[in-house]
Order: sequence, then structure tokens, then C-alpha cells
Amino acid sequence: MPKIFSDENKENLRIRLIDEGFAMLKKGGLSSVNIDKLTADAYIAKGTFYNLFENKSEFMYHMMIHKRTRAKDMLISYLNVDGKLTKDSLKDYLLWLSSENPNVFAFLTDAEKKRLTSSWKDKYIEDEDNDGKTMHMLISLLDNPRKNPDWKLACNYMKLIAVSLTMKKIFIRDNYEEMINSLIENIANLLCE
Repeated sequence: MPKIFSDENKENLRIRLIDEGFAMLKKGGLSSVNIDKLTADAYIAKGTFYNLFENKSEFMYHMMIHKRTRAKDMLISYLNVDGKLTKDSLKDYLLWLSSENPNVFAFLTDAEKKRLTSSWKDKYIEDEDNDGKTMHMLISLLDNPRKNPDWKLACNYMKLIAVSLTMKKIFIRDNYEEMINSLIENIANLLCE
């Protein structure tokens, strides 16, 4: 990478490429994430991209990590002064998640998921253990959690929201938002008193 790029410039460029790549992914899946278009739109040489990311697979890995980190950072922004989520702030966060949909996996086919994750070094992928850890972390942040919350059903409702966001066209448009709000309400009721 040319010396004219400071570390801050590199990081800003890296994040901009990831965000633009994610927009491409959301529009048309993995095949629409086009490195030539990304570099042309960013007015950088293709070699500059490959100085930041080894290949498209690594780019997608960094996209997934960036989006998960952003979702966690947003979760923290919904905590109250005691560092807890109220039932209402949990619903607000879930509403943000449903509008943002930062889950890279939601836009990949099963074959693409398998191909990408097999090339990723730490294999940080979706599985029930990660789901359990994530849900228990979320529950630990609640200011008034249920004594025995049904985290698996709440997790499945969250996944249903993610799936509905990628397949929005199969749902009846008139009450789509009402459906999402109902799922969010159910999640909050499963986890909170």
C-alpha cells in the first residue's frame, strides 16, 4: 500500500469498502460483491484492495466480523445507566437489528456459506453453541429477565426475522411491519418479566 495512506486512512478505506461490499451483498448475494466495481467506486487501484484484504473470502470474513462488532456496539448503546437493557430498550435494539440486518450469513446460499467458512481460519460461524452464548449474554444484560427464559424459541424468532428480511417478497406487504413488531414483542416477552 502506498505510503500516502496513514493507518487512519487505511482503516477508513477498509470500513468504506466493507460497507459498500455489504450493500452489494444485500442487493444480490455473494456474486454481486464485485471487487472491480468496489475499487472503481472507491477510486483506488485493485492492488490497494488486495493490500487490505488477501482475497474475496478474507474480505467477506472481515465484513462478517465488522458487522457483528457493529451490532454489539449498537447493543451497548441501548444499555441504561446501570448497564442493563430494559424490555423497551431490548425491543428498540431488535427493531434496529431488523431494519439494519447486519447478518452477512442471511444473504449467502448454503453452498456459499460452506465455501467461505471452510476458508476462514477460526471458523467463527453460526451454530447452536454460538447461538446459546449470544442469547445468554443478551439475557445477562436484561434488567428484569425471566427466571427460565426460553432462549431457544427467542433465538428462533430472531432468526425468523433475519430470514424474513432476506425473503421479504414472499410475505404479504400490508402487514409485514406488524409481523416484525409481533415477533419482537414475542422475543421480549420470552426473555423479560
